[in-house]
Amino acid sequence: KPSLATFNDMQEKMHVLPSYDDGDQGFLNAYFGQSWDRLPYVYNFVKSKTGNPEAFYWLLDFQWWSIKVIHMVGVKPWKCTRYRDCGGFPERVIPRLWALWWDYALDLCDTSASLECFNPVDGATVSS
Repeated sequence: KPSLATFNDMQEKMHVLPSYDDGDQGFLNAYFGQSWDRLPYVYNFVKSKTGNPEAFYWLLDFQWWSIKVIHMVGVKPWKCTRYRDCGGFPERVIPRLWALWWDYALDLCDTSASLECFNPVDGATVSS
């Protein structure tokens, strides 16, 4: 449950607690320890099929619309063009998932007057 007291405490400890990866996940692990609940897979859909390939492909093939959060481990689509992998771990980039992310992002660019969308490679304005 969201808590302003917990948030403020986390802010105070952000630069004090050790983080195994110098990032947000390491800090969260250090802060919360074992007191957390695992969310359903659709709230942390990792773009790599290495964890649970059967669930990964079943969701992607038959229930893609139920995915709430795509966890973009490694190569980030917002740092690339829609047609380019940008290196990294190409064997771990799933073309259908990459296309799903970009379709949604471009739809937001086309329908939201408050978003400024640009190509991260050349700075040109992006549209579908």
